[in-house]
Amino acid sequence: MDDDENLDERGALIVGPEMPRRGRFTLLVSDSFWLDVTEIGDTVRLDFRPRTIRERVELWRRKWGL
Repeated sequence: MDDDENLDERGALIVGPEMPRRGRFTLLVSDSFWLDVTEIGDTVRLDFRPRTIRERVELWRRKWGL
């Protein structure tokens, strides 16, 4: 699957400039998604996309000690 086909499966959540206080914001994301957090000034950007099969296997190996 190339990047053009995967564009509709990606998302982003941008929170700012008045961030919720630490410990006051919860976002539940399945471990089948990859999540990247970027802080730029007063803004926090959360980018997420489905994990590839390879990323899932690596995650399961770390999680289960395989």
